[in-house]
Amino acid sequence: MPDYDVLCIGNAIVDIIAQCEEDFLETNGIIKGAMNLIDTHRAELLYSRMGPAIEASGGSA
Repeated sequence: MPDYDVLCIGNAIVDIIAQCEEDFLETNGIIKGAMNLIDTHRAELLYSRMGPAIEASGGSA
C-alpha cells in the first residue's frame, strides 16, 4: 500500500444545533436553513438569547 502525505488548510468550525421559534430567527437576522460564519461577539449574543443546544465539531478543509 502506498504512503500518503496529506495537508489540509481550512477553518475549524463548530456546528450549533438548537430548536427555536420562527420569531427568534427573524429577531436575530438568521436565515432558516442557512450556514452563518460568525465572530465571538455575535456568538456570545446568540448564546445569551437561545436555549440549550448541541455543539458538534466540523470544519472545511
